[in-house]
Amino acid sequence: MPIYDACIIGAGPSGLSTALSASMKGASVVVLEEHKEVGFLNERCGGLVSERCLKNLKLSLKGEYVLNRVSEAVAHSPSGLLLKIELGGTCLVLNRAMFEEALASRALNNNAEIYTGVKVKKLNFYKSHVEVKTTNGTFKSEIAVDASGALSIFTPVILGLKPSLRRPIPSAQAEAKIKGLNEDEVHVFLGRYIAPGFFGWIIPLNSNKARIGLACEYGNPTLLLKNLFKRLNVKEVYGVIKWPIITGGPLPKTFKSRFLSVGDAAGQSKPTTGGGIFMGTLCGLIAGMAIAKKTGGSANAPRLYEKTWRRLLEREFKMQLLYRRIFRKLDDKTLDYAISFLNGIGWRGLRDFDYHSRTIEDFLRNVNVIKSIFRKPNLYLTSAIILKIVEGLLVHSTLE
Repeated sequence: MPIYDACIIGAGPSGLSTALSASMKGASVVVLEEHKEVGFLNERCGGLVSERCLKNLKLSLKGEYVLNRVSEAVAHSPSGLLLKIELGGTCLVLNRAMFEEALASRALNNNAEIYTGVKVKKLNFYKSHVEVKTTNGTFKSEIAVDASGALSIFTPVILGLKPSLRRPIPSAQAEAKIKGLNEDEVHVFLGRYIAPGFFGWIIPLNSNKARIGLACEYGNPTLLLKNLFKRLNVKEVYGVIKWPIITGGPLPKTFKSRFLSVGDAAGQSKPTTGGGIFMGTLCGLIAGMAIAKKTGGSANAPRLYEKTWRRLLEREFKMQLLYRRIFRKLDDKTLDYAISFLNGIGWRGLRDFDYHSRTIEDFLRNVNVIKSIFRKPNLYLTSAIILKIVEGLLVHSTLE
């Protein structure tokens, strides 16, 4: 059995992007996936990404894995007010299985090895290598990469961290037939009675079929989803899938000697939405480059990985985490006022679908926005949001 440069646990987007990046630079990598095929759990995702995400991975924007394109969102307030939002460019709705198969194919074409139906049971660390014990024998590598997702057991144990730091919250989603869809629009539903502490969504696959889902900080997501179906008059549903989404931001540490964690396993999902494909694959590309670079020896690659991704992304994660803490504390009345206010000032778009902090920073720099906030009709909204921001900042500084 050869000693690989890296053994990657999990053939999801984060693991496959790590394998692709490392193998393109000449590193020898093996990916171990416990399910019998790549893309086995593709339903557990909204599958909405920016064009930038595919460009980063050098994947075609016209591949078969692209089911639909959207450029706008409609936000629904608790009382039914609507706000149309431009998404900051065209976004793509993916078939996750085909997307992961395309990533796997690229990695294989660059001499990566992928084994399916192989479950990793234990990692043993030695001075010169890592021993990866599996249901199909033992693999040896200079570095082990945990890309096994939100329910990873390896990262918390190896790094001595609590799994709760990833702040998983339950979600549920189903594909369903729904009348009157505009293929170009996703929908977001706000409110304590719809999705407490989070939001619901409709992501169109075509003109009469969509992914409909929600996540919640408390309550039963399956029951809440059934209520959303009733609200939308949905009659035909194709199976409800439940899974945890990560909202806590990156773990305080994502590496140790000869080990690194990437993607949901490392908490590298957007705290604002729980979306993990863009951040997870970007961190995977960084991990692969660090593995292949071997500056100062292979054992130093995990440290280089952490230093690089934090330099590029840590500020964005921190800002999104702050916005998340503020949002989760807003009551329905404040959310209604916020939607009404944004309609009133004519705000219509995100600056960047992937980097949410850029949108909010641009918004707060707008002089007309600041003037509008402090007009009399908006005093309730202003005071409520300022209180939540102060509270969020206090919590943020306490947790740092």
